[in-house]
Amino acid sequence: MSRVARTLLASAFSIFIALPSSGAQQGPDPAAAPTPQKLTKDTKKKMRRTLKELDSSYRQWLSEDVTYIISPDERNAFLQLDTNEEREQFIEQFWLRRSSNPDLPENDFKEEHYRRIAYANEHFASGVPGWKTDRGRMYIMWGPADEVESHPTGGTYDRPMEEGGGSTTTYPWETWRWRYLEDIGENIIIEFVDPSGSGEYHMTMDPGEKDALLHVPGAGLSQMESIGMASKADRFSRSDGMTTPRAMGGT
Repeated sequence: MSRVARTLLASAFSIFIALPSSGAQQGPDPAAAPTPQKLTKDTKKKMRRTLKELDSSYRQWLSEDVTYIISPDERNAFLQLDTNEEREQFIEQFWLRRSSNPDLPENDFKEEHYRRIAYANEHFASGVPGWKTDRGRMYIMWGPADEVESHPTGGTYDRPMEEGGGSTTTYPWETWRWRYLEDIGENIIIEFVDPSGSGEYHMTMDPGEKDALLHVPGAGLSQMESIGMASKADRFSRSDGMTTPRAMGGT
């Protein structure tokens, strides 16, 4: 896995869509893009109360439908609104700001977003709704990957040389690759692994996590381990947190 991919994985759960902000405003305007503001203790208290008292449809919109794409400033502004009429206006403007053509009656961004949620729920559910899973979250945020390598039953895995070579057996795993993601970079690769076999894949930064023989002494050895030039125990003392074997000639 590339350094870019590891950096991306480390911050993936804190990424949200950044929106342009308008000029300073006196209070939350449901028709304008929210601007950053310092929240007072009373305001935070009001927002917590509002969240508890929201109609279920608005709570679902905020906590499920747009939870991965709403910015913190937008969320704060929404929770400071007083009436359902203001909330409806806010939601309408929320989608309009993201539409590629706000003059059209159909909102392409909104339609695609809800399509992604439906797809995630249909394909990635595993004891929890698909939108709540790691794969569901990545799919909703970034859309379908350009390439998917899927190993739903695991099996024999010949490690590439940068992972130490040699063969092992893996848990179910997948890698998703995007050729380009705007504002993020090129050749973005994310790996998911299902060590429990339950169907709930989680995102991992460690290519060694899919190794089903990782904790089995003498099994699934790398090239250097198989000729006695490295110990399998060395995998657990790496400073970068990875558990892949040391590459031939590596340090």
